Amino acid sequence: MSMKPLTVLAVLGGLILPGRAVCTNTAEPPRFEVPSPPGSPLVFVVYGDTRFTQRAAVVNTVARRALVEKIASEKPAAILIGGDLVYDGSDPRDYQTYRSETSEWSQEKIPVFPALGNHELKGCATESVCLENWWNAFDALSLRPHRWYSVAIGSNLLALVLDSDAPLRPGSEQRAWFEEQVAGAGEQVKFILIVLHYPPVRDPIYPRMRDEKEIAGYLSRHAKSLRSSVLVVGSHVHNYERYARDGVMYVVSGGGGAKPVPAPRMFGELSHLHSGVNFHYLRLTLFDDRLTCVMVRFEPAKVTGAEAWTEPDRFEIRARN
Repeated sequence: MSMKPLTVLAVLGGLILPGRAVCTNTAEPPRFEVPSPPGSPLVFVVYGDTRFTQRAAVVNTVARRALVEKIASEKPAAILIGGDLVYDGSDPRDYQTYRSETSEWSQEKIPVFPALGNHELKGCATESVCLENWWNAFDALSLRPHRWYSVAIGSNLLALVLDSDAPLRPGSEQRAWFEEQVAGAGEQVKFILIVLHYPPVRDPIYPRMRDEKEIAGYLSRHAKSLRSSVLVVGSHVHNYERYARDGVMYVVSGGGGAKPVPAPRMFGELSHLHSGVNFHYLRLTLFDDRLTCVMVRFEPAKVTGAEAWTEPDRFEIRARN
């Protein structure tokens, strides 16, 4: 059954105002729309592992807040967050920290689309309690009872926001939905962006978490036959990595503020960054025939001014049709 796309109007702390997004078919995961601005390319942001919380030991709050402020200054058409938005999904106070620290996004009316990460499910005896906190934080998106959904960005990009803690193996509900979305993407869809928490391709020093490698396996078999070019952005690893596999670009963007972890950058990693700590976000610019991506990096030792910001990696994905 098809579902009518939805239009996002404005955001206040994750809540959409003045209108509310209402799913026309609650039996299916919703689809939202982010319209193209007239006369200019569409710019949006993707990143993850922000860990909004008051627990100072688990996050660099200076970096987290600097990234939020810098993103607001970009005035992106949308922000997609690849999980671990908060540190403890059982604690509503972490979501309140998110709302208070991102008030500037609300003032700029920037829609925010979150993916579930393992920290959204942290601290709950049953997942349902944590899921209620997540659904409540984004109540105006009307996601309940769904854990994955899609966003049409501009006229030619389809974003699939997955839950990598839920099954992704063949025969699972999410896998069936994912394959249906990929196969059913219209001729106008030149780019498919897949956002999930556990990155399907990353340095093998970090073990597989759930079924995320199922996505890489599926794309290895099918990506070259698709009309659309594919970009996959995962988080979870608190650093930055980039790989190309079987015609698909894979990025690890986990530098939203969580305590950094090493990235050895071996096994075909393409960014060749020499910096060990990489707080950052991805700025994506959507054109008719290409999608450009820039890593915008914050250096916390410099804190303020232009010297605190660099753009050490960038790449371009061309449309196939």
